[in-house]
Amino acid sequence: MVSTVSTADTQEERRCNHLRPIGHVAIVGGTHGNERMGLIMVDELQRKPPTCSYRLSALVANEEAVVARGTGAGRRYMDTDLNRCFLLKDLERPDVPEASEERRAREINELLGPKSSLTPKTDLIIDLHSTTSNTGVLLCLHPHDKFALQLAAHLISLDPSIRIALWNCEDDVALLPSISRSGITVEVGACAHSIIVFELLEKVAEISLFRRAYTLDYPRSNGQSTVQSAFIHPKLQGVRELQERLKTSSPVFARLDGSEELLGSVVPDMGEDEELYPMFINEAAYVEKNVALVLASRRVETVTYWARHLPVA
Repeated sequence: MVSTVSTADTQEERRCNHLRPIGHVAIVGGTHGNERMGLIMVDELQRKPPTCSYRLSALVANEEAVVARGTGAGRRYMDTDLNRCFLLKDLERPDVPEASEERRAREINELLGPKSSLTPKTDLIIDLHSTTSNTGVLLCLHPHDKFALQLAAHLISLDPSIRIALWNCEDDVALLPSISRSGITVEVGACAHSIIVFELLEKVAEISLFRRAYTLDYPRSNGQSTVQSAFIHPKLQGVRELQERLKTSSPVFARLDGSEELLGSVVPDMGEDEELYPMFINEAAYVEKNVALVLASRRVETVTYWARHLPVA
């Protein structure tokens, strides 16, 4: 049985029910027919659907405006702005709307909602837009949408250049993503209407690649393989591995008599400019292999990718 909502309290309950598992995600493009960036993503997802732990739908919202001819490819809308047609009172009006976008809003609401339900068919809608403004990647969402906020925080951890803007704090909003349990509008710019700016579809990242360069054993007493005469230096124990570069003057081992061994003496062939980073320091499982720590060299590589290649849970 479908539970309907008619009050601000129940709208808020639907919006904040963020602990329920995500079962269905919808990626929507073409809400405005002349914003082509989202259409590229929707087309790619329809042709090559990824393997997900949830149901994934890809939808063109305003097909009529997409195929129409305006000042360029597509028109923003035919009769009225589709992204202002999703107020609950408008969706539930008994009359048949004259505007094509108002009729389409009802179809989308039936397909992905309904907005009047505490358990709509879609748990998350991501509505893809492009803008002539220089926004970069901007995520727009309701300030009380806890799951959307958590998702946005995760995306920012992957790309700190992403920004968040909040919708007005109203009981009901007229935007397409609001028919779902959680929703995000993604704006990408600057991009002129009717065209694709490829650099907005791709990302360039520098990543650090590490390769084993040296494997160091513990110093031994009188050549006895089972007795250590020195131990991992306190300044090295517990450092963030593969992040802090070691120098020839970095202490590596400490002895009970207070003496220490520096990296330059442990690795005499090490060059002054050589970059070495420690890993597997004092790893218990490697003691039997006579490994006190591993020193890795670092290489930086530039990788170009686009959103299609991001991992999907």
